Amino acid sequence: MSNVEARVAHPLPPPSSPPFGAGSGVRPGSAGKRGRRQWGFAATILAGEIVSSTLAVAAAALIVVACSRADQFGLIGRMQTQMSILLLLLLGISGALGLYRSNIRNPLERFRLRLTAMMLFVFAGTLPWIRQGPLLELAVVPLVGAVALVLGLWGEHLIRSRLMRRSLYGAPTVILGNGASSRVMARLLLTHPGCGLRPVGFIDDGACHEIDASLRQHGLDDADTTLPVLATLDGWRAGNQAEVVVVPDYEYLPRNPAALYRLGIRQVLLITPLGEFPSFGIHVRNADCFVALELGGRPHHSRPNLKRAIDLVFALLLFLLTAPLIGLLALTVKLADPGPAFYGQWRVGLHGRPIRVLKLRTMYRDAEQRLEKLLASDPGLREHWERYFKLAIDPRILPHVGSLMRRASLDELPQLWNVIRGDMSLVGPRPFPAYHLDAFDAEFKALRATVPPGLTGLWQISSRSNGDLEVQRAADLFYIKNRSFWLDLYILLATLPAVIGAHGAK
Repeated sequence: MSNVEARVAHPLPPPSSPPFGAGSGVRPGSAGKRGRRQWGFAATILAGEIVSSTLAVAAAALIVVACSRADQFGLIGRMQTQMSILLLLLLGISGALGLYRSNIRNPLERFRLRLTAMMLFVFAGTLPWIRQGPLLELAVVPLVGAVALVLGLWGEHLIRSRLMRRSLYGAPTVILGNGASSRVMARLLLTHPGCGLRPVGFIDDGACHEIDASLRQHGLDDADTTLPVLATLDGWRAGNQAEVVVVPDYEYLPRNPAALYRLGIRQVLLITPLGEFPSFGIHVRNADCFVALELGGRPHHSRPNLKRAIDLVFALLLFLLTAPLIGLLALTVKLADPGPAFYGQWRVGLHGRPIRVLKLRTMYRDAEQRLEKLLASDPGLREHWERYFKLAIDPRILPHVGSLMRRASLDELPQLWNVIRGDMSLVGPRPFPAYHLDAFDAEFKALRATVPPGLTGLWQISSRSNGDLEVQRAADLFYIKNRSFWLDLYILLATLPAVIGAHGAK
């Protein structure tokens, strides 16, 4: 068993066959520990939601009062009771949709729940205001919904980041089998903690699995993981070790379903690779003799004209708002290292066309000579550079101001002009230099060239600089296959907390 440290645990006495999550065969106290973890996670999310919803209600009330003559309409008096009702309505609808449950929904699914909750809230909350008060009061509920959507997403993103750093996010998960597919699945879950699944080990199913040729092609057949083999399928019981079993392939399923029922597990997930098909909008269809996944007839891609119009409006607004900050940073750069404060770097754009991306200078003018000198003196650093194209301690970066701009991505602000020009979009795969793209396979490079590069993207709000080439490839593939207006909206809203947290930035 390659690269897997086999530490077989002592099997527990075989219990009777319970249904998933029934708790039979679970050691005393394990259900209590599991419940405390789930309730703790749900309580943390709920507390953040109460804070963000309260701020949203207060902000909307202040905006409406400021835009009206409160002494004439008596808004302040009515706000005292109606705002409390709106707050309870907002929390109630979100809770009814399952937003506060301790589950394994990924952030994009939770964002769709937030959008649904906001639309239901606006519909239900507007009705009592129609027959009373001035027309201006009708703006209260949509304002509350919009602000709550943004603040709630930001709060959840920051909470989830803190929980992941403390290894408190995600359900303990075991993976069925110990072959190549299982080890690749473990690697994917370990590098994508946002999935909500925290792998703790493997279950030996007793089968001999061949290495998939596609896995070997991508260099994933020898996934480096030290997760233990907990026991065999017949001998292992969940106890307090895990809550979820992941089956990486249909062939891994045991012939007798009772073998899975005896595990005392809360949930079993069967992984179905979809290849190039988009994964949004999939529905499960049950028939008498099979289970089917209903795929959309065509990907729900954003209309190019609509996307371009949104890019132009928001890029112009953001450029005007950030122009003073860009000027101040440019002056600071010139004081730190005399020379041009701005520079253009050639990157690969839409259809492979070269574009000149504008940036604030964060490096010394002789940056390339400094880098080559360092890599020539340390083969280990050169290997790291060829895998990540990043260095933890980069001798090229200007002290203080350069590090600050790169950590907060402030050096990217001039690229708003590239968006206005039409070279880039607000959301999309980041424009890479040609030498960076050459590290990918030809098929992926061709697919990447079919969409315009973006100022921010899915990779930037997840791994950022911590992700290697394979993580970058996976994030870009997911975006390209599933791109839509709502996915762009989610990435735009999630960019600010990702920048504030600066997780993975270099």
